[in-house]
Amino acid sequence: MRLAWYTPLPPMASGIADYSLELLPYVAARAAVDAVAPRGRWPKRTVAPPGVRRVDPPPAGPDARTFDAAYDAVIYHLGNNPFHEFVYEAALARPGIVVLHDFVMHHLIAHLMMEAGRQRTRYTALMRDEYGEAGERLTALRARRVATDYEKFVFPLNRHLVEASRGVVVHSEDSAERIRALAPPGMPVWVVPHHAGHAPSSLDGIDRPAARDRLGLPQDAFLVGHFGFLTRPKQPAAVIGGFEILARAHPDARLILAGADHTGGGIDRLIRRHALDGRVLKAGYVDLERFYLYLRAVDATVNLRYPSAGESSGTFARALAEGRAAIVNDLGSFAEVPNDVALKVEIDSDQGRQIGEHLTRLAEDEAFRLGMEARARQYAATVLSPARCAELYLEAATAVASGGGGSVRTASARAYW
Repeated sequence: MRLAWYTPLPPMASGIADYSLELLPYVAARAAVDAVAPRGRWPKRTVAPPGVRRVDPPPAGPDARTFDAAYDAVIYHLGNNPFHEFVYEAALARPGIVVLHDFVMHHLIAHLMMEAGRQRTRYTALMRDEYGEAGERLTALRARRVATDYEKFVFPLNRHLVEASRGVVVHSEDSAERIRALAPPGMPVWVVPHHAGHAPSSLDGIDRPAARDRLGLPQDAFLVGHFGFLTRPKQPAAVIGGFEILARAHPDARLILAGADHTGGGIDRLIRRHALDGRVLKAGYVDLERFYLYLRAVDATVNLRYPSAGESSGTFARALAEGRAAIVNDLGSFAEVPNDVALKVEIDSDQGRQIGEHLTRLAEDEAFRLGMEARARQYAATVLSPARCAELYLEAATAVASGGGGSVRTASARAYW
């Protein structure tokens, strides 16, 4: 089987670039796969993994159709990141399998067509086609800069992508149910979980004490990690407030924020308000090796999302693979993970208090924490195995190549845990 895999690639600043770099070798072990991605300029040339050929995206027109005809299946990876523009346009022009890493696509489309100020007429038409008068009114508000990002969650703006595809892949049962509700009758929708990544080989043999030693972190303190961009949907007030509860009982505890701060100073104000100066360490944006060093150093992670764009968290999957006790919202893809694998927080109650209670128990009950760590590793090694996820992609591609639909196995806890 020959596959075209449209995706950003490193060093393009998209999490899906890293996702594809990790997963493509497993796909290439069973199929001939080309990664379709811009080459980039020296010294920032895009990099494909060994065994995978990188090819330039074809120009629009008949040549592009000829290009795609050389493959048994074409897979388009889409996320809310400007580096996915070439994937978005190709997916609309030439039907294939669309992988929606986020159920909500409005952030990408609004950026390309409105916030970059290039295609307002096209954006207006899309909003009108999918949402009627409400879509037109929201477009007018956005043009006057009186709309907010919240409306993007309410109006996902993804139906045109689904209708233009031959099938859709998502990462959770929650997103699959929502896609089926808007897809044409008979449209195949597959669930392929977000695989659990692996640390760079440069960190082989680095355990928790060694990671702390490298980072200059205390060996005996209970360390909590928050990984990825710091944004409002990740509920920073609940994270900081929950950590304060832990810190009152365990003054040596530390919270590590590894990711770029997009809160406009909100995090610093929260730290001061909760009198946590010196106990919250802001690492900022870190590369993959340093990310894993921090992940191996911590005892627990917190990963909240509300409102959610229907995404599945790669940082969460990595944390499970490293055997870290994880605290997440009981919502969307997180809710599908068994309760004995990840600790849950309800969005409609006091999230800070729940986080504080979970962290305190993890800090004070070693047997409980070790049990969570073991189950996290086992879940990642089975349900989130990269080899298994690659197999699910190949099953979807085979179904489309044969002209059929059908379904592939999913990653629900009911079926696999």
